[in-house]
Amino acid sequence: MQWPVEGPFLRDQLLRLPGTEKLSGIDKQRATNDVWLDLNGLQGDRVADHRFHGGPDRSLCHYPADHYRHWCRLYPHLQAIGPAAFGENLSTLDLDERQVCIGDRFRWGDALIEVSQPRSPCSNLDRRHDARGLARQLAKSGRTGWLYRTLEPGAVRPGADLHLIDRPCPTASVLRVWRRSMNEDISDTELTWLAGLSPLASEYRTRFRQRLDSRRRQQDQGALF
Repeated sequence: MQWPVEGPFLRDQLLRLPGTEKLSGIDKQRATNDVWLDLNGLQGDRVADHRFHGGPDRSLCHYPADHYRHWCRLYPHLQAIGPAAFGENLSTLDLDERQVCIGDRFRWGDALIEVSQPRSPCSNLDRRHDARGLARQLAKSGRTGWLYRTLEPGAVRPGADLHLIDRPCPTASVLRVWRRSMNEDISDTELTWLAGLSPLASEYRTRFRQRLDSRRRQQDQGALF
């Protein structure tokens, strides 16, 4: 299976978010030439805060173009938004969080990439678009997008299609993992599965493992009384 891609998008110079002194790389522009994708991301794509962006488990951000219609309805002043508006490096139609799974491997240009985690929306989206609560709405709706790790670096030409190569975890949709990360009431069985889901980024697996360990400690303490 393959999908036409809008992108790659990148930001070669950090800009201040509107109304702040905070620098950000969220306002990305379409590349006009081939771009090299390495383990940390697209060459020339600047990252302002490496605690939350970029790096081996977050080398690329993908946001479904179909979602923009929803945000235009919810925020009428955003009628002009489209691919790259939310800081993504690539965007597609007819591919979303319900379909894409953690561990999915895609060939994009010469590079091989793997879905590593849902995107965690941040308040920079609110500031970038003067849309209070936008990041919270992304999180609540599950329209988060997702991140990749780079398995094989390579050149990506503008408009290169995205080719699905492998799907080793067909039940681990991005939406399922995101919903479980936001839900404190999931079962021990589900937490154990998520904590052991090897293609999932380590920060997510650690979080699920901590929740499971905390729950078991509470159960052990309760058994003493």
